[in-house]
Amino acid sequence: MARITVRNLEDHVMRRLRERGAARGVSMEQEARDVLAASVGLPTTKGFDRTGLASGERPKDQSIARMQE
Repeated sequence: MARITVRNLEDHVMRRLRERGAARGVSMEQEARDVLAASVGLPTTKGFDRTGLASGERPKDQSIARMQE
C-alpha cells in the first residue's frame, strides 16, 4: 500500500473528517481514504453513501462543496 502525507491541512478540514468518520463508525484515516477513492471514481467502504457519495460514484460539485465546509 502506498502512503501519502498531506501538509498544511486546515484544522477545520481535519475536524470535519473526524466528525464524518465518527458518524459512519470509521476512523478519520478511513474517512480520508474513502473521500480520496470516491473523488477518483473508485469504490469505497460500505456505508460511505450515507455522506451523499454512493460507493463508486464520483462526487458532484455539491458534495465537494459540503466537504469543504
